[in-house]
Parts: sequence; structure tokens; C-alpha cells
Amino acid sequence: MIVWVIAGLLGLATGLRIGWAFVNKQSVVSAAMILALGSLGLVAALNWQPLTLLLDTVLRWPNVSTVLSQVALVACAAGSCVMITSASSARKPAAVRRIAIIQYSVAGVIAVITLVAFFIAPRQPEMSPEEYLRRNLGSGGTALAWLLPLLYVFLALTLVAWAGVRHSNRTRRGRALFLFTLGIGLIVLASAFFLLRAVGSTRFVGVGSAATLLGCAMLVVASGSLLPSVEDWFGARRELRVIQPLLEELSRRRPNIGIGVRPRGPLLFRVAEQMSLISDALYLEATQALEESGIAPDSYEEPGGTVSPEAQARKIAEWIHAGRDAERSAKMAFPGPTWLRQPRAYSDREWILAIADQYQRLGTLQDVAAG
Repeated sequence: MIVWVIAGLLGLATGLRIGWAFVNKQSVVSAAMILALGSLGLVAALNWQPLTLLLDTVLRWPNVSTVLSQVALVACAAGSCVMITSASSARKPAAVRRIAIIQYSVAGVIAVITLVAFFIAPRQPEMSPEEYLRRNLGSGGTALAWLLPLLYVFLALTLVAWAGVRHSNRTRRGRALFLFTLGIGLIVLASAFFLLRAVGSTRFVGVGSAATLLGCAMLVVASGSLLPSVEDWFGARRELRVIQPLLEELSRRRPNIGIGVRPRGPLLFRVAEQMSLISDALYLEATQALEESGIAPDSYEEPGGTVSPEAQARKIAEWIHAGRDAERSAKMAFPGPTWLRQPRAYSDREWILAIADQYQRLGTLQDVAAG
């Protein structure tokens, strides 16, 4: 059951990455992420005993699912390595693709050698993956076939862990990268345990402990991969609540801005679409205010360096709020186009959120005063 929970989480993370790649332009990083997560999910699924027996029966070769797990783990290491090196590289896209092809080629050669070594070795009786590892790791010649893939996984994922820690930060993506890197570090530790078994040092390392550590690592990797999507969903829900009062008021004043809008679709796209409607409506309101006032745009007073972004957003929110139920002639005077322009430290999205937040607070204060 635990194996399928892990495989399901990794499959969900892979599906989200595939969906993101379909919606956005395909890139080396997204393809590598899909390969890494999908391969790791395959490793988890192949360690479920009923599936192991089914594959061995269908392919008519005992314990073949174990070597497929090795190949999948090599593919996971290759995808993770390409992902982290491509994301952190400052080279041109063509050079990044060439480096990725070289990395995939090395992993492909190692995977082929692993498969050949397995199929030319004498067949062994059918057994569970854990029992197969216990019998073959550290048993002389049979362990040599494990050294090359395990060494590659260990070195490649060590590079991934080092680069992941280096590029982790407190941003939403940085936190996810740190959690993903933590899972990769656990895989590195598990592969080190298997390497020790392969070279014959079996005194302090148990296969069961290493397998449990690998399962925990896959769970952490899946959590790190899903964390951005979970945070994006909750963040988008919060942003929708913040901008809704401002959007409703501006839509009432400017009903034409909603013509042709398609509200269905991913939540993040809906938020972006509604923010674009607010931006268009604010521009139309400012244009009409300038025409009605007859004042040249450069005649208005600028916010100045002493005005904080919060105060600037509050000024715009008060101007919009003052015209909710009053006639246009009785509106609060338009503060000027420079007040509507976002501060340097704010993106367009952050600026609209700041105005919407101040507008929502004004509505809440008015409701409290009326009550």
C-alpha cells in the first residue's frame, strides 16, 4: 500500500509536469523533470511484488523487474542531473541541449551495460526484489554488475544535491527545490549503502534499511515536486478572494472589458485573466478622469520618494472606492497617472494585488462603520 502511495504521488507530480509542458513551451528542464519523476515512480511501482511477478511472467525471465528498476534509477539520475545543470546554466539554449544529449548518452550506455550484464548472467530462481538484492549484493562476481549503475547514480545525484542546496532560497520555487534536494540527498545515501554492499562491506549495512531509506527519499522527492502546485493553488485562491471586490466594481463600471472572456481553465490562468481585466479597467477609468478634468497628465503631483507603495496603493483604492455610489462629479479627484503606475519594486501582478488589497480593506472598514 505504501509503495503505491509513493508511486501515485510521483505519478501525479509527473502528470502535472506533463500538463505544464503541454500548456507552456517544451524545454530541456521540463523534459528532464518529467523523466526524473516518471522514472522514480517506475522504481516505486516495480518494487510492488504482484507487479514484479507479473512482469517476470510476461517477459519470461526471473527477476527482470529488478534490472528494470536499476535502469529506471539510472534514468532518474540522468533526468535530475540534466534538470539541475540546465536550470542553473547561463549558456545558450543550443549549448544546453548539447550538454543534455551528452549526459543522456552516458546514462544510456550505462543502462545498456546493466541490461547486458543481467541477461548474460546465469538465471536465478524467482524471488522478491529485496531478497534478490540481499543475495546478489556483496556476493563476489554478481556484485560487479551493480557497481557501474550504482556509482553513476551516486555521483550524478551528488551533483544534483550540491547544486540544489546552492540554488535553494526562501521563494516558493526555492523551498520546493530544497525539499526536492533533500529527497535526492536521501537517495544518494541509499545508493551509498548499496555501493558498500556491492563492494563486500555488509557488516553495518542492511538491504532492508537501505530500501526503507530509498522509499522515504522517493516520498520526499514527490512532496518537493508537488509543493509548487499546492502552493500555487492555495495562493491563487487567496488572490481571487483579494481581487474579487475590485473586479466586481470595475466590471460594473466597465462591462465591456468582460466581453469574450473565458473564465474556465487552470486556476492560475483565471487569476491572470482577471488581473488583466482590472488593469484594462483602471486604464479606462484613468483616461476618462483625465478627459473630464481637462488637466494635462504632466500637471499632476507625483507620489515622490517619501510615499510608500502601500500609501500609493491606498490612494488609488480610495479614488476607486469614492466613486462606487456617488456621481462622477462628486468623486474624489483623480490623483494622477503617476500614482497609478506601479513602484519599481513591484511587478504588474503585485501592484494590482496591492491595490485590490487596499480596496478590500476600505470595503471592510465601511461595512464595520455601517454596522
